[in-house]
Amino acid sequence: MPPDGFECTVKLRSTSPSVAVLVTPMQDGRAQVHLKEPFAGVAPGQACVFYDGERLLGGGWIEKA
Repeated sequence: MPPDGFECTVKLRSTSPSVAVLVTPMQDGRAQVHLKEPFAGVAPGQACVFYDGERLLGGGWIEKA
């Protein structure tokens, strides 16, 4: 992951449209995900799946909204 972050899209629910984000790495191996537009209902425990177009980049679990 680039040290200053990268832009991609995420899916926060399997049936919801993708959302544009900025992903910023943290020193402990986690990442901060900054939504470019508000998304209702983001909650701890949900999955956050990263995409570059159709290409799956990875994912993780939301710790706090």
